[in-house]
Amino acid sequence: MNTAVKIVDLGFPGEQEKLVSMPHGVNWPVVYLIHNDKEIYVGETTSAHTRYIQHADKHGKFYKERRRLNHIKIVFDDSFNKSAILDIEQSLIRMIEADSAIQSELGLPSHQLQNKNAGQSYQHDYYDRAIYQQKVEDIWKKLFQYYHLVSNSYDTINNSDLFKYSPYTNLTAEQEEVCRDTIRHMIHCLSYGKKGTTIISGAAGTGKSIVLINMMMTLLKSHYITYDYDPEKDSEDDLDERYALHCELEKFLKTWKKQTGYKDLKIGFIVPMESIRSTFKMVFKYSSKSVKGMKVNMVIGPNEVIPKKGKRGFDVVFVDEAHRLKRRAAMSGTEMHAFDNCCARLGLNPKVANQLDFILRNTKYQVMVYDENQTIKPTDITPNDFQGRLKGRDLRTRVLRSQMRCNGGGEFTKYVNDIFDCRNPKVKSFEDYDLRLFSDPNKMINQIVADDAKYGLCRTVAGYSWEWVSSKESVGTKKNGTPKYKKSKKVFNSIGELEKARRDYDIVFKDKGYYWNIRSSRWILKSSPKEIGCVHTTQGYDLNRVGIIFGKEINYNPDKNELEINRNKFYDAKVKEGTDDAQLKRFIINAYKVMMMRGIKGCYLYACNKELQDYLSRFFPVV
Repeated sequence: MNTAVKIVDLGFPGEQEKLVSMPHGVNWPVVYLIHNDKEIYVGETTSAHTRYIQHADKHGKFYKERRRLNHIKIVFDDSFNKSAILDIEQSLIRMIEADSAIQSELGLPSHQLQNKNAGQSYQHDYYDRAIYQQKVEDIWKKLFQYYHLVSNSYDTINNSDLFKYSPYTNLTAEQEEVCRDTIRHMIHCLSYGKKGTTIISGAAGTGKSIVLINMMMTLLKSHYITYDYDPEKDSEDDLDERYALHCELEKFLKTWKKQTGYKDLKIGFIVPMESIRSTFKMVFKYSSKSVKGMKVNMVIGPNEVIPKKGKRGFDVVFVDEAHRLKRRAAMSGTEMHAFDNCCARLGLNPKVANQLDFILRNTKYQVMVYDENQTIKPTDITPNDFQGRLKGRDLRTRVLRSQMRCNGGGEFTKYVNDIFDCRNPKVKSFEDYDLRLFSDPNKMINQIVADDAKYGLCRTVAGYSWEWVSSKESVGTKKNGTPKYKKSKKVFNSIGELEKARRDYDIVFKDKGYYWNIRSSRWILKSSPKEIGCVHTTQGYDLNRVGIIFGKEINYNPDKNELEINRNKFYDAKVKEGTDDAQLKRFIINAYKVMMMRGIKGCYLYACNKELQDYLSRFFPVV
């Protein structure tokens, strides 16, 4: 399939008859963009001529908004089919939404979408889809470089969280089915006053966060969306299902208003990790321009779920990374004070309560993403406590299995688990996934820096096997010759500032030194690829390629065929606090698994301890 994408630019309205004489202008699948210099609408059709007339009709249902537009760009290709144009339409909607959000974040003008829905409901797995997705890149490059209709390059868009977490992300059939089933269960429980909960699980990269955001958008849009749908003419199964669910929501909300006096549901999006909460706030801020009702203040921490006196509580909450909900263990002083205050307001014993209690007591229905294998700190709620709190509820559990992020697929996840569990799996290679074990850590870091320059979003991360000495001021040496430090409150914004202040390096390999991540919030997006990150700054984020340094705290014992942990060489005091060796081992191994799942296109490894390096060399190609 070597056909080339062509874009025809016409005035709008008034030039529809030009399509009659054009190849594929009357009876062929196409994608189109109607726009002016401020707004844009993206659509697909099997007849550009007919759809042009419909949009331009002064008496038609499209005219109120389309009358402001003055140009139409029609995308032709000899190979287009119905599945392809549905997919391409949705991809362009999602990318233009992200392009607009990026520009807004920079304080620059951009096109605002007129689309009220996201195109097709879910992602069809049709023949040669990968080739058609390449055509999306070709179309975008033309819109960016030739027509200047969009403001950011294809790579910039794809590397942005505004794109990855966009509410316009198309879902797989599996994800879509989970969304519909969950919303229907939600309607049932709320209608009959039942205490209802859905737990969504799945390996890293199966799209759990996107499923939450899509469900939230579906609830919000049920108030105002109008479907361009005629059951007598349209036969798309996903559109039939989407329309049916929309009708069910409309009916429910009418009943809900009679029962409660409220015309809508009060919805919250709970993110336990502060480091990624700011990212979701940003996504909600810019998505609010096209999704009515989506607001920044919907994104909250677990403590904020408790309503203020006289205020309405949440009806429905979506909880991302629920395994990171906290209990009162190894908390900082500030965290403990806030936690205790919440317990006092609710009449709970802080020694046995946790943030899941806060949520269950103050919301009617919860949708939670949960994976006990991603607990990495003693403050994280234990699996027993999590499951115990849900007893007696109308509980629905769903599992996402299809790997959406990592090019290594679900088999890579299983392979990593088998290696960490010392099951000695057969050696595997993964097509389209760059997997290497480096014998020199400096070469691995240099490769990550080079990859970042080429692809963007490539970072090195490590286990917490080195002290964070760059956060302290050097004040000489101790009697034994080791450096002596004192606390410092000075804030640095770059590696250059640290070096100018002569702060000691945190991590040193041979004659090369490196600093830990300078910031904790949105580190991946705001950092230098020469910094070394940790699990706390990467959990929940995607990278194109990730380089992982296994520190001196983790090793392999060939005689016992098991991984071992040396707590004396592990420097995260809050993770060590109150844990025995078995618990600490679980936290550390979970953290490395989490970090290994961050890479979309590749994963590089290096182990400081020779025994672990030798063990890993059985399973990964050494460079």
